[in-house]
Amino acid sequence: MQSSPMDRTLAILATLAAATVGAMVIGILTTKGSQDFFQTARSVEAYGAHLGTPLVPFGLRLNLGLDNLFMIFYGAFFTVLAARLRTMMDPYLLGIALAAMMLTVVLDCVENHHIMTMVHAIQNGLPLSPADGELQMIASQVKFHASYLAALLFSFGFLQFGRLGRTIAVVLWCYIPFGVLISVTPVEQAKALVLGRTIFFVFAFILSAVLFASQARSHARNRQ
Repeated sequence: MQSSPMDRTLAILATLAAATVGAMVIGILTTKGSQDFFQTARSVEAYGAHLGTPLVPFGLRLNLGLDNLFMIFYGAFFTVLAARLRTMMDPYLLGIALAAMMLTVVLDCVENHHIMTMVHAIQNGLPLSPADGELQMIASQVKFHASYLAALLFSFGFLQFGRLGRTIAVVLWCYIPFGVLISVTPVEQAKALVLGRTIFFVFAFILSAVLFASQARSHARNRQ
């Protein structure tokens, strides 16, 4: 695939990823239901009480459904981005970056379906062990840290795309410390950090959509 079609594809995928997260945020604010509650180890009673809150079960299912779409969009985005950067970055670094992001996608998929399994067990009176929440918390943190490694390595590729590319790289660098701080901050005190991490990740997709749409237009003008 030539650069121009890749750039258009990247612009579309980045737009879809950002729009999906926007829809997820609206759903969370409207229903108070999200996967975040299940990413932290809690008692079985706490999970049950949370699901007993009005609109939370619907909001959680909506959130997970949108997140399943999001993982497809961002997984595809970074796969195409790796292909786009193949002549601009060391192939060894690029391979590690893509592998780390694919690990993020796999763990994200496992996380979503494990949470739905936990919800199914609670709602149907099936046995649920505290270990389910503990293992979920570990998997969630490993998922996020894999994404931090991938974001750092991919940021070196964005540096090759001028001022806007450098801005995206800085946004990705900001995403990383917010995430690392979340992993060592008590859950009740980490809400602002979680919001910051989300903002930086989404902002990176928005700027990427602008960057690659501009790249595609530039290629089109050069061919005329």
